[in-house]
Amino acid sequence: MKLNIVAIRIWLTTSGLILLSLVATSLFYTHFYSEEIKDNYINDYETFILNVGGLSESDPAFIFNYLKEANVIHSKINFALRTEDQYTDDQGEWDVEFSESVYQKIMDNPDLRTDLKASDEIHIRSDLSPGHQSKIPYIFHIEHINFNGENYALYAYVDLSFISNIEKMVSIAIIVLILFNIFLSYIYYLYLRRNLSEPINAMTNIAFDYARDDFSHQLPVSGRDDLSELAMAMNKMGHSLETNRTVVRQEKELLSHIMTSIDTGILYYDSDQTLILSNPAGDLFLTHYQVEKGNFSEKDNYVDIENNLKEAVETKKYSQFHIEMVEFYYEVTIMPLIEEDTLDIRGILVSTKDLTHEHRLDKMRVDFISNISHELRTPLVMVQGYSEAIIDDIAETIDEKKEMAQIISDESQRMNRMVNEMLDLSRMEAGFIEIEKDPINLNHYLNTLIARFKKMASEVSVNLELDLPEDDIVLPIDKDKMDQVFVNLINNAIRHTGMTEKESKKVTLSLFEDSNLEEIIMQVRDTGTGIPKEDIPYIFDRFFKADKSRKNYSDNASGTGIGLSVVQSIVEAHGGRLSVESNLGSGSTFIIHLPIDQEENLDQLNND
Repeated sequence: MKLNIVAIRIWLTTSGLILLSLVATSLFYTHFYSEEIKDNYINDYETFILNVGGLSESDPAFIFNYLKEANVIHSKINFALRTEDQYTDDQGEWDVEFSESVYQKIMDNPDLRTDLKASDEIHIRSDLSPGHQSKIPYIFHIEHINFNGENYALYAYVDLSFISNIEKMVSIAIIVLILFNIFLSYIYYLYLRRNLSEPINAMTNIAFDYARDDFSHQLPVSGRDDLSELAMAMNKMGHSLETNRTVVRQEKELLSHIMTSIDTGILYYDSDQTLILSNPAGDLFLTHYQVEKGNFSEKDNYVDIENNLKEAVETKKYSQFHIEMVEFYYEVTIMPLIEEDTLDIRGILVSTKDLTHEHRLDKMRVDFISNISHELRTPLVMVQGYSEAIIDDIAETIDEKKEMAQIISDESQRMNRMVNEMLDLSRMEAGFIEIEKDPINLNHYLNTLIARFKKMASEVSVNLELDLPEDDIVLPIDKDKMDQVFVNLINNAIRHTGMTEKESKKVTLSLFEDSNLEEIIMQVRDTGTGIPKEDIPYIFDRFFKADKSRKNYSDNASGTGIGLSVVQSIVEAHGGRLSVESNLGSGSTFIIHLPIDQEENLDQLNND
């Protein structure tokens, strides 16, 4: 049994106080009884006897007349009277006899039996006379008196055995009280254990359960005492902790989900620059940084993340910078987290934002502005030059003027096409694209379409081929919008095929139906220069021109880089998709997938 249990400590304290109180009471009683009550009793009896003795000398007749009545007044005092010359053990010959019980006690006491025959005055108090010790206290007194010329012996005996009896009764009462106190103390211990120790132990166990995030148990509440209110408070606390734990877990899961799903990279370092926490975007940044770190050099404005972290710890200042890698471009923010009270660094938060796409778009915008400026400047110069030639009558013949006017017309159409492409792209990106579909015989449509490019293909020695199924395929499409698609695709195919030095230059337009995928597939395949593998993911981006491998071809300088973006937007507006397959130097294939049930796909596209 542990002594630090509250119930035992309270029990020991209370029992000790009660026992101390009993001991103090017993000591007080002993002193009070011995010094006060017992002495008072004996002194009173002794005084009475002496008074009677004194009275016998002053008024012997009174004693002789009222001695028997004196035996009745005090039941504990017994008087006897005899003539001195007539002593005998037989009380029947005495003038006043002792009671039988008192006389027997005197005869049983050898000292008193001898004193009965003494002729001297005797006064014995057994508690004060060393020679007359007795277990039963008494007072024995002999007074000699003279009455009518005759000598008498007056005996007085006080039986104080009742005092011993009282002391025994008190001792027994104290023992019984102590035993009863022990019994009550045990009952009190059981009460404390049940009503104090056990509830506290239960609360302790519940508290440990709460510390282990176990809130399945509740404390029973009975009554309205302090422990019951404490149990009720702990139950409420457990419910509150469980609610808070649920909220914290949900918030933690939400935070984890947010950190996992956001595009911004999060890296958290401690004050020793040890990585503590990161999300997938942050891990991806570290991977790119470590992979391309060896490609950096001082002239490339190399940024060392480790040095920036050290600087942030030393200066405790916020910093932001950009890291341009070979394939990626990141914006990095370093924010030291400082304790408000001590101003110490508790950690460093690093956020990274992948701006590769935006950076590439910025570059493409610059290229686009440069290209569009060049594209517009050239026809404008030609239009201005030939129109001035016509105005100044430099062209002398009608044929020369017509030729100049035709050039002006061609260049105007070229500028109009570029402007329309830009306007179309702007409207499509803003969501303002209207598709007006009519059932079109695709076999006849593609046959007519390819005839429009015969002249352009023959000028660069490119053969145009058409691969159509035997059965006609009819599909609802917007003919004008689809014209833009094929004009861009076929024009690019012819132009890039004509750039090669191959003997066989060919562009093939194919049409077929895929019953498994329930799609109508149209392909534009060429044997031209092809597209570099690293450029394929970006060829449908605005302003992008895949000209890295074709920069030596001067003809490739034409174009704004938005044609394929327009093509992709139109195909997707029809509920389809556009894909490309290409190998550098072998040619490219642009594949248009249009669903057979376009109405259903369009409804789904609009709902999304």
